[in-house]
Amino acid sequence: MPSVTRKPQAKRQERRERIERQLLDATDRLMGGGASFTELSVDRLATEAGISRASFYVYFEDKGHLLRRLADQVFGDLAAGAARWWSVAERHDPADARAAMTAIIAAFRRHQQLLVALNEMSAYDPQVGATYTDLITQIADRLAEVIESGRADGTIRAGLEPEPTATTLTWMVERACQQTLPGRPATYDADLANTLTQILWSTLYLESP
Repeated sequence: MPSVTRKPQAKRQERRERIERQLLDATDRLMGGGASFTELSVDRLATEAGISRASFYVYFEDKGHLLRRLADQVFGDLAAGAARWWSVAERHDPADARAAMTAIIAAFRRHQQLLVALNEMSAYDPQVGATYTDLITQIADRLAEVIESGRADGTIRAGLEPEPTATTLTWMVERACQQTLPGRPATYDADLANTLTQILWSTLYLESP
């Protein structure tokens, strides 16, 4: 007999995900307008997201908890961009890697202010720091699978160890986006995507892009 609690639980999860996305969009807008995350009040965030203060506290303990949950949303967008390459890695097409870098850079652009706040808060908030590192690790683990598969079929250099290679390349992309996108015009993004693709492909594959 199916559980009578399953449907209400599913609805609650769906509502939580919708509210998280509304808050993510609201935070992006407010920070894009010049506000810092530390100065944003719960009331202002809730109002911008179109929810009540009471609804905020149903799902989040405080702003730190919200920031960690928003990190999941942002890194989900980054992982979706990276999947443009991972999901078709067996094609060994550098155009797929370029599409992934382009999507990742676009996600960094879209969530730039929030990602800067996450990075800054990681330095003094252990929970935020752990969340940030865990999310980067999840992306690196998926890239490690691509490297392992490529080594097995002979398309990726056999001397590369999947885990350290994937971790290094993932942090390279993260640092490149974090450090170079702020203050740069959108016209810079295509050059960065091409550069990252060249570096990744030349590092991993036996054939040049």
